[in-house]
Amino acid sequence: MRLDDETNQLLIAAKNRSGWCKTDEAADRVIDHLIKFPDFYNSEIFREADKEEDITFNTL
Repeated sequence: MRLDDETNQLLIAAKNRSGWCKTDEAADRVIDHLIKFPDFYNSEIFREADKEEDITFNTL
C-alpha cells in the first residue's frame, strides 16, 4: 500500500499511540472502515460518469 506523506505520518502517529506495528494498525483501520461503510459506493448514490466526465454523485 502506498500512502502520501501526510497520511503516512497520521498512520505513524496512530501506531505509536496504539503500540502496534504500522502494518497491524493499517490493517485494523481498513477492516474497521469496511465494516462501518460496506456499501460506500452504493449504486443508488454513486455512478461512474461517461467518458467525458470523472465521477458524478446522484442527488438523494
